[in-house]
Amino acid sequence: MNNVKSVVEPLPSVKTSGLAIASLILAVCGIFTCGLTAIAGLILGIIALCVISKRAEQLKGKALAIAGIVVSAITIVILPFIALMMAILMPVLTHTKMQARTSVSLNQAKQICIAMIMYCDENDGRFPPADNWPAALAPYLGDTKILESPFAPHTGRAWAMNAYLDGRRIRDIKMPHRTVLIFEAGPASPPAGGRELLPHRPRGRGAYVIGFVDSHVEIVRPENLGRLIWIHGEQKQPYDIVR
Repeated sequence: MNNVKSVVEPLPSVKTSGLAIASLILAVCGIFTCGLTAIAGLILGIIALCVISKRAEQLKGKALAIAGIVVSAITIVILPFIALMMAILMPVLTHTKMQARTSVSLNQAKQICIAMIMYCDENDGRFPPADNWPAALAPYLGDTKILESPFAPHTGRAWAMNAYLDGRRIRDIKMPHRTVLIFEAGPASPPAGGRELLPHRPRGRGAYVIGFVDSHVEIVRPENLGRLIWIHGEQKQPYDIVR
């Protein structure tokens, strides 16, 4: 008998397609790049499917290639739509946020004006000392955080008093509905003064929140500031109120 040795040839190893892996990675990265890499992921996924089909015995990763194609396609279609919606909604959200903060400022000014009137009622009708009015009004305000601006919280007092009213009697003010009582002030400004203490740029809605001696509040445009009464006896023309 002839001794015949059978030789067993090893089966070729099956590898995972690198193109399929790259396709899925680029597809996932497309979520964070607004779909830019997803285009390459889609192309590589299609190529990977074709190569795997021709070399099925040597390559695997068909599921990865399909996943890369699907994720890439979804990213390419959906992300631009989401970006468009965000571009439309962001100005609306910003405006809404600005409106809300302005409303808070108006409410703060109103409460400060009312506290001023309460102080006058209990102190012979006189306004508090201009250089120390925050401390004088503390019992009437309750929470002194009301003096902080909602546009820049935790930065300290954001309101100033019309220095002309220092210690004056409220009944001596001839035009209380037009005489400035309190107003928005810039950072680290003195507690009292005139319009020079206003922030260089309005904090909200392109106008300033002003409280008057009769305790009403308004949003006043910069061009109308000169028409307010900062010193008793000034004659000013009427102005338009921001609605």
